[in-house]
Amino acid sequence: MRETVEFQSAIEGLLELGHTVFVEASPHPVLTVGIQDTADATDTDVLVTGSLRRDGGDLASFLTALARLHVRGVAVEWREAFSGLDAHVVDLPTYAFQRRRFWAASLRQTPGAAEFDHPLLGAVVPLPDSGGGLLTGVLTLAGQPWLAEHSVAGVVLFPGTGFVELVLQAGLRWGCGVVEELTLEGPLVV
Repeated sequence: MRETVEFQSAIEGLLELGHTVFVEASPHPVLTVGIQDTADATDTDVLVTGSLRRDGGDLASFLTALARLHVRGVAVEWREAFSGLDAHVVDLPTYAFQRRRFWAASLRQTPGAAEFDHPLLGAVVPLPDSGGGLLTGVLTLAGQPWLAEHSVAGVVLFPGTGFVELVLQAGLRWGCGVVEELTLEGPLVV
């Protein structure tokens, strides 16, 4: 209590030792920002999460934190996490493992859709009573492998110029060939 805590030095030391997962076990995570900032300064990819939240620190919050860790590849002892609760293992549906696809192979098979010759858009579906329509397409790395070149921190994002192209194609289709303004609220993860 009489000496400086040296929080940043402690985190830097843990990062140097190869630790990349940090869970703040407190009623309200306030140190997670400092941990993330320290990792960013050393260009280290880390997973930082809290375990509880003020005015919401219940079992559901704690299990959500565990799930956040699990989906990022951290091993979680689920039996221990659900110990004492009326939880049980359920069988997963078998159809997901039959290697059969149940969606249309092409949007051109949509009833009322007309083919639209464009690398990103496959069909146009007329909207009833409006004279307008809906341009549809499927964005996948298999269909557009060049999308893999547009990644940030290992996450493939649809490029901003792609949005401009989609809006321009819709405009051209319905008689408006100029995009004056386009605001993107957030990235589209492919």
